[in-house]
Amino acid sequence: MHVSSSALRTPLTEVWMVHAVRALEQTGPLDDTQAMAEAFARHTHPQARLRERAWLLGQRLGLPAQMARWRDAAWWLGAALAVVVVLMANGMVFAILAQGRSIHAGSALVAALGVHLVTLGVWLATLVLAPRWPGAWGRWSLGALLLRVLAWWPADRTAPSPLSAPLATGARQMLRQARLAPWGLGLVSHLVWAASFVWVLLGLLGAFAFREYRLTWESTIFDPAFFQTLVQASGWLPAQLGFAVPDGAVCMAGQMAPAALAAGPDACARAAAWWLLGCVAVYGLLPRLLCAAWCAGVWQRRKNRLALDTADPYLRQLLARWDAMAPAYITDPEPLALPGATSAPGGSAPDASAHRSAIAWIGFELPQAQAWPPPQAASAALVERIAGTQDERSRVLAALARLHPGALVLVCNAAATPDRGTERFLREACSHAGQCALWLVLPGSPGAPSGSAPPSAPAQRWRDWLNARGLPAVPTFTDAAQAQSWAEQVSTTPP
Repeated sequence: MHVSSSALRTPLTEVWMVHAVRALEQTGPLDDTQAMAEAFARHTHPQARLRERAWLLGQRLGLPAQMARWRDAAWWLGAALAVVVVLMANGMVFAILAQGRSIHAGSALVAALGVHLVTLGVWLATLVLAPRWPGAWGRWSLGALLLRVLAWWPADRTAPSPLSAPLATGARQMLRQARLAPWGLGLVSHLVWAASFVWVLLGLLGAFAFREYRLTWESTIFDPAFFQTLVQASGWLPAQLGFAVPDGAVCMAGQMAPAALAAGPDACARAAAWWLLGCVAVYGLLPRLLCAAWCAGVWQRRKNRLALDTADPYLRQLLARWDAMAPAYITDPEPLALPGATSAPGGSAPDASAHRSAIAWIGFELPQAQAWPPPQAASAALVERIAGTQDERSRVLAALARLHPGALVLVCNAAATPDRGTERFLREACSHAGQCALWLVLPGSPGAPSGSAPPSAPAQRWRDWLNARGLPAVPTFTDAAQAQSWAEQVSTTPP
């Protein structure tokens, strides 16, 4: 049956897919170039990118289809587990009932509740031990057994799918990391046990309704007082819910003394039968239902808040690859200094001898193939080209501070990605000039290295960057003649 992968996609299955893909990549990295690019284009949040990449790779490998097969098989396996437990429970109870019309009530109670109470105690212990001992959870629970069987579930009724192992490993890792194992696997176990107790109660009720049994309390080493105390203690809670509890003194005397037995043997037998049914319901069925509801509540609350541990080395490598694909951006921008400001750094006034009509052309981090200086800068008062080192920047900024030109043309490579250093130099340089502008040297322009990028795309990226950095007033030009015309006009305009 074909199932759409979108129908299976939930926050839980997305995190599961990340862990499953990681299990697959333990034997070698997958070809994820396209998946990385698509995840980078569709999302900006690291968690969303990690989930998108894993889902795209999983779709290519067929993991969602295997998940769908697991979902369908889980119902059948869960029902099969319930039937097995029902048969075992009924087998133990009716093995005692079939020994004759006289059965030992204590033996029947232990047979019905013994294994259940032990496994319930183990599950409760895992809630305490799980944070300290991750391997303590659900190793022998019915939920863990179901997961192991699913890992061996045949694909297309032939042989186990090679995708089952990484899916099982991913499920275990997800449950362990999110601390959901005792709740998810425990929910399965509690539901199976609850179903089995329903059938045990129906079986006992049917047996007591249509056949006559007498529950006895024989013992070689315990005296009647022990069973009297046991009946009263175990029957207190069922009595609060309306179940009959035999009078221990009368029933024990009825067993030992013929006169007391003649006084009310049928009443004692009926009360003992209801006591046994009440104990199975209250100490067997009810705790499993309450624990199942508890697990379901925790599971529902936590499954939608699943998050990946981005400190994990495997995920950190993926995030680093996306960081390398992203254009550089400034996480701590310099304090805003508006272009065209006349104050020098530190608040001191500009030198009185500033050349208001002077023009400066500064080439910033240009390609080696870029011709310099440009013909348009022939009449400029200051022409410099720097590669971006700190010494070069300091030298050029000092020269601009002394000259304080009326117009500054900063020449940059349009194909480059502006970063923090570009913004800092632009702000500092503009603070030493009357006005400043950018000439973006495009691939294919005179003196620029050849390239295939569309001329408008890199220039628009720079304009968007200026707007994002709070510098929309800085003009940008892609033509040297336009930049020259702007500089000459600004330098000749009175302040």
